[in-house]
Amino acid sequence: MSEADGSNNAPVPRWHLHRRLYNWVIHFAQTPHGERALFVLSFAESSFFPIPPDVLLAPLTLGAPRKWFRFALLCSIASVLGGIAGYLIGIFLWTAVGGVFHRYVPGFAYDQLVFKDGTETMGTFSAVQVSSTMFNSELMYPIEFTPAPGQPIPLNFSSGPGPITVSEDQVAAFKIEPFTKVGSLYSKYDWIIVAIAGFTPLPYKVITITAGVFRINFLVFIIASVLSRSARFFLVAGLFGWKGEQIRPFIEKYFNWFSLAFVALLIGGFAVLKLLHH
Repeated sequence: MSEADGSNNAPVPRWHLHRRLYNWVIHFAQTPHGERALFVLSFAESSFFPIPPDVLLAPLTLGAPRKWFRFALLCSIASVLGGIAGYLIGIFLWTAVGGVFHRYVPGFAYDQLVFKDGTETMGTFSAVQVSSTMFNSELMYPIEFTPAPGQPIPLNFSSGPGPITVSEDQVAAFKIEPFTKVGSLYSKYDWIIVAIAGFTPLPYKVITITAGVFRINFLVFIIASVLSRSARFFLVAGLFGWKGEQIRPFIEKYFNWFSLAFVALLIGGFAVLKLLHH
């Protein structure tokens, strides 16, 4: 069995799930639910959902080209609000479960510090004190190191909670985990990272949540999100609104190839993030 293609009534095999999804999505442009669906998808994608809103924004604009500005504005507002939700998830969820991640999840392990008196301890370096590139990391002394609960520290340091300040002549060796390296990148390139992820296929939700975890400046986060998300969605909607009917037959003819290209870009975005973590 098959179902009709929304554009030319050609039968669509049931196993062409991506084409059937496309036909189902584009019909929202002719229903009162299209804008609501776009808002929900845009909000969710910025904080937890894996599918970017472009897959709905483009078909909606194809179906109603004159509404391109409205669609782009709605998508941008919802996406920024979703980014704020992701930022808050990063702050509050990490406060609750960060210790569990450090203890049990690879890549989130505690940093390690060896003092010259032989004491080995685990904890976290302050990202501000870590100079990190894609290939190596080094400490910028003096450093702030927060030992994990129950970890030993030399007697000449206060045993109270919170970070301890360590000078270079007190350190024998250290190991910085990828999580701290990412934090150091945020400390230097906060708005750039947010803006790049907001405009490109990089998974934006990963950036919004980690921005909250590392508590980058909230106003900077909002400005970078507004500019990058708006630039992306107004570009997409503007192009489809301007040349929508002319390019629609081309898109539908080569839809399978566009789908493969989209998946490749999405996978590439995650690969770039993984590379930054090493």
